[in-house]
Amino acid sequence: MQPENSSQPEVRRYADIERRTWGDEQTGRLADWFYADDAELNLNIVGMGPQGAALSSPALPTIFGADELFYLLEGVMVQSNPVTGEVYVVNPGEALFFRKGTWHYQWNYSDTQLRMLEFFQPAPKTGTGGAFARAQPPLANPPKQGQDELLGNWPMARDEPREKTSWVIRDADILWRMEGTVRRREVLVGILASTEHLTAGKMRFLSGQRSCDYRHDGEKIVFVESGEMHVEFPDSKKWVELSPWDAVRIPKGTRHSFYNMSHEPATCLFSVADGYQPGCIG
Repeated sequence: MQPENSSQPEVRRYADIERRTWGDEQTGRLADWFYADDAELNLNIVGMGPQGAALSSPALPTIFGADELFYLLEGVMVQSNPVTGEVYVVNPGEALFFRKGTWHYQWNYSDTQLRMLEFFQPAPKTGTGGAFARAQPPLANPPKQGQDELLGNWPMARDEPREKTSWVIRDADILWRMEGTVRRREVLVGILASTEHLTAGKMRFLSGQRSCDYRHDGEKIVFVESGEMHVEFPDSKKWVELSPWDAVRIPKGTRHSFYNMSHEPATCLFSVADGYQPGCIG
C-alpha cells in the first residue's frame, strides 16, 4: 500500500481499510472505518449499534476544532447541541453540518446499525481532534435536550430569527450544479457544505454517463455510495474500478474523470481539502 500522502491515486477498498474503536463507557463506544487519516485529509465511516449513543465524558468531550459533516448511510441519527438545546433528526441520504467549537451529542434512533460518513477538516492530526477537545472548558450547565423557550409558541416561532449552530442538509438544501461543458458529459453535482477548510458533495450519474475532466487545488477522496464507478486518470492513462463503499484518494492537481459504464445509476460522495477550484475543467 502507498503512504497516505502518496503522489499517486490510491484505491481504498472497504474490505481492506483500517478499523478502530472510539469511546468509553460514559461517552459510548463507536466503530470507525478509516479511508483517510493524516494531516491533509480525514474521512471515515462511524458505526453505532442499535439504540447506541455518542455523548461526552471528561476524557472524551465531544467538541472539536474542525468543520464536520455527517452523511447518513444507514439508520436514523438524532443530534443535539447540549448548550443550545437544538435537536435534529437525520435520515439516510441526508447530512448534518456544523462548524468548529460546536458541542454535539448523537444517538442511533433505530433498531438497526447506524453508519454515517464523517467529513472532518482540518484533520484531527493537525490538533483539531482529541487535543482540541480536552483543552475546552467543560459544559457549564446540565445538557439541554430541547428548546424549552419555544414551548407555547410553535410553529409560530419557526421562522423567527434564533440561534442556530447546525444545519440538516436534504435534497432541497443542496447547492446543485451541472458541471461540464461537453454535451452528454454534464454531471449533476450537489455541494453539501463548502468552507475555507473543505468542500463536501455528491455526484449523481445516470447509466452510461461520463464526466468531463476534474482537477482541484486540494487533496480529494471519492466514496462510492451506490452503483459501480470507473475513475480515469488521463495523464497516466490508468483507471480504477470502484464498487459500493470503495473509495479512491486523488492527490491535489491530478486530472481525473468519472465513467459509469453500467446500466444502473451510481452515486458518489467526495471531499476536497481545501481548494475545490478549478474543479471541472472540461
